[in-house]
Amino acid sequence: MPANNGRVQASINIDLDTLCEELDEDTRLIRSTPLRAVTYQRVLPRFLELLDRLNLKATFFIIGCDVAPHAATFKRIAAAGHELANHTMNHPKQLVRLSDDALVQGIRECGAAIHAATGVTPTGFRAPGYTVSPAVLKALRGCGYTYDSSLNASWVYLTLKRVFKAVRLNDQEFMICQPFADTIGPRNPYFVGDRLSRADGDGFIEIPVSIVPYLHYPFVTSVLIQLGLPFTMWCLRRLIGAGRFVNCNLHINEFTDRSDLATVDRTFYFTQQYAAIDLSERMRYFETLFTELKQRCDIVLLRDVRP
Repeated sequence: MPANNGRVQASINIDLDTLCEELDEDTRLIRSTPLRAVTYQRVLPRFLELLDRLNLKATFFIIGCDVAPHAATFKRIAAAGHELANHTMNHPKQLVRLSDDALVQGIRECGAAIHAATGVTPTGFRAPGYTVSPAVLKALRGCGYTYDSSLNASWVYLTLKRVFKAVRLNDQEFMICQPFADTIGPRNPYFVGDRLSRADGDGFIEIPVSIVPYLHYPFVTSVLIQLGLPFTMWCLRRLIGAGRFVNCNLHINEFTDRSDLATVDRTFYFTQQYAAIDLSERMRYFETLFTELKQRCDIVLLRDVRP
């Protein structure tokens, strides 16, 4: 999606899913509220320092129950010019199976928590697990939101997710899968109506996860970093060459150091895979990626994206 100057637009955005939203070594959902402090006290500052050093702005998808205990942190993030967006109140993995009333309540509670702590009224939303439905979009419209950035239409991602759920996952509550029928929609941001697979809306925007042409691989760093920087940069060039909007999505646990986990008496299925790569190497990875994005794309906040 080229801007007026011919450069494609890109957004750096991050889901603040703490260690409390992780799986343990038995692939069962962890429910330990004190673990949230590890993310906010030790991990998040690394990401903020990197953005500040590179003079970049990002969109932060925030879980509502984390806002009040860390209000000062979110005030500083908003004051620095970053965007605060809604990632539900309690990160329910089965979001799309909630009733209409429960959907609206969770969206409104998170938005209210962000506003009460920071004075910011969020306009954007991302669902847990990249799983969204027409009912979720309807609830967002009714709550005054202007965009959703949840749809991950990668065939590779959806296939791997289904295989993991069937073969490895012990806690079935942790994961729900997007229907394959939703994967045929537009690849750039679009006005979405009643069906995710069609650009037939008139105001509400869907900003899908970027899908690398030919490979159908998602441009999500949690599934790119394991394959190395050269592969990530190749994927970025493919997106830019195709004139695609670059929706660069991260998760905060990718910035976790092994030392952050040393005093925690449990294991983490995904975070320990990231931590197997030395933190200094991961920080170089993100700095190189962000620098390339800044040089080759116009960096925008998701709230400023227009189809």
